[in-house]
Formats: sequence, C-alpha cells, structure tokens
Amino acid sequence: MASTINNKAHWWEATKDLLTRNKHVDGKELQEDFLKYIYEQGKTMTRQQVNEAAKDLHTNREGMAAIVGALVLAGELTANDALALTEKGCMHALRLIRAHRIYEQYLAEHSGYAPSEWHERAHRMEHRITPDEQERIASLLGNPLFDPHGDPIPTPSLAVADKSVSGEPIEAQTWWCITHVEDDDKQLFTLIAEKGLTKDSVIFITHIDNLAMMFNYEGERFSLPITALEAINMRPVADSELANLPEIHAQRLIHLQAGEQARIVGLSPACRGALRRRLLDLGFVKGSVVSIDMPSPMGNPIAYVVRGSAIALRHEQAKFVLVRKDMVEVTEEKRQ
Repeated sequence: MASTINNKAHWWEATKDLLTRNKHVDGKELQEDFLKYIYEQGKTMTRQQVNEAAKDLHTNREGMAAIVGALVLAGELTANDALALTEKGCMHALRLIRAHRIYEQYLAEHSGYAPSEWHERAHRMEHRITPDEQERIASLLGNPLFDPHGDPIPTPSLAVADKSVSGEPIEAQTWWCITHVEDDDKQLFTLIAEKGLTKDSVIFITHIDNLAMMFNYEGERFSLPITALEAINMRPVADSELANLPEIHAQRLIHLQAGEQARIVGLSPACRGALRRRLLDLGFVKGSVVSIDMPSPMGNPIAYVVRGSAIALRHEQAKFVLVRKDMVEVTEEKRQ
C-alpha cells in the first residue's frame, strides 16, 4: 500500500481503506500540521515533497496517505498530479497561523518562557485554542500585526501583510535593522537569540565573508556563521534614520564602572513582557541618569542609583538597559 502514494493520479483511491484502518491516528493535529506545511510551501506540493513532508511530520507513507485522504474528504485539498489547497484549506491554514502567532506574541509579552520555547508551545496551543480565546488574547495584546519574530499575523478576516524582505546585498561597514528572525530551526534560532538579536535590533556589520558575519550590537562585538542569515531578514538603515536612533551607539548597563554615570537611552528590543514592565516601573526609563551605588562582593547583583533610588539588578536583567556615558553632563561636583 505504501507504494500506491507514488502512483501518479491515484493518491485518493489509495487512502480509502487506510482511513478505515487508521481511525484512531491523531488525525486532527497531523492534518492541521500538513495544511500549514502545504500553505507555507506555496499552497501546492509534488509527490516527492509529500514524501519529504512525511519525515517532517514524523509519520510514514501510509500515515501520509491517510492524512491526504482525510483532507480531500473535508474539501480542503485536491489530489491529482500534485496536491493543492482549496480555498477552504487555505482559510483553515490561515486560522491556524493566526492562532499560532497570536499565542507566540502572548508568550513573548506575558510569560517568563525563553524565546527558544515560544514556537513549540504555540504550536501545541494552535490546535486547542478556541476562536473566542484567540480573540480575547488578541484584544489583550492590542491586536498586534506581527508576532515577536516579525512574521505578519493574519487579521480576523485572514488578510496577511507581506513579509519585509530586502533585496539589497549585505555589505560591511553598514547599518542594518532586523525585520524577521525565523524560528523553525530551533538550534539556529537559539544561536541568534543568545546574541540578543530579535525583530527591530539594529546592528553594524563590520565584516562579512563566506564563513561568518561579524557585527557590533549594543556596545559589544559578535559573530554568527553565515548560515544564520538564512534565518534573518534585514533592511538597510538609511542615514536619515541614524540621527533618531541614539541607542545604536549605546552599551549595555553591565559595562558601567563604579564612579561613572550614564544616561539611559532605552531598553533592548529583546527585553519583553514582565521584565520590561518591571524595569520601566523601577525607573530605568529613557532620559534617566544611572550610576553604580554598590556592587555585591561577588559582583552580581549590582545596586544602581536611578531617579534617587538604589535598585539591585542581576547581570541578566541589567544587560537589557542601554546607556550612553557621552550623554551625561559633568556636574560641578565632578569637576571639583
């Protein structure tokens, strides 16, 4: 029976008895995963791609045939020389994508989960969340247009904005703004996230070759393998924008030394949710002057003075506060 899925025009006939014998396959989630898979492949798929999809969905050819057959029965897929989503199938896929991206945005803003966990948790929830729950979450979030990675969230009417992709070549000694970070490859996404890179991060590329990209970001120097660019979309930053981005010349608060003062120019775009709200509530807001009050014996946490109060922050919190020492006027006391 496995071989019949490759038979040119008879995939549907090959699935009828499989559907009968596989009634207890976890059909709904696998079928929905496959709908999304085809949609993201351009809404059509060849027989060879179906076999590859079976591996990605952790099923075999018979299981794949059962999935295809169920979707054909539901009117969401046509199976001739190639598979193609119907209008009904496209709408179903978009509803799943909307649920996934809304919930991922919710996790980014209202949970303590690491970015590397958002995708997997949202993937599980997209199959379970009800339409009413989905819309309540969207309302709580202010009906966002993009998820935390920069992917557009389909609207309630399932319209989708275009993903921003620059066709310009990436060159050294230029500024770039990240518009999207792909999270399907968890290992690659984690590597990128560990550098603090996320949607709206602005980096200065110092060197790029066939092996690696080196760049400055938030006062530190980083490098990524060139393969990381497969998961990152960027746009060049125009010279006219740079004057309005004081944070691009900032450094992370963790580099401030005792006896120094600096002015806060913002929080890192990687700082989200409860931590971002807490730092703002504590006074780490744009324009405030900050200095070190007292380091702990082990150097972590450090007590910072901001807006007249001493606030202790650990390194993993302070690294999100962006400061510039060159924006603090020297006081009379300091001159003396």
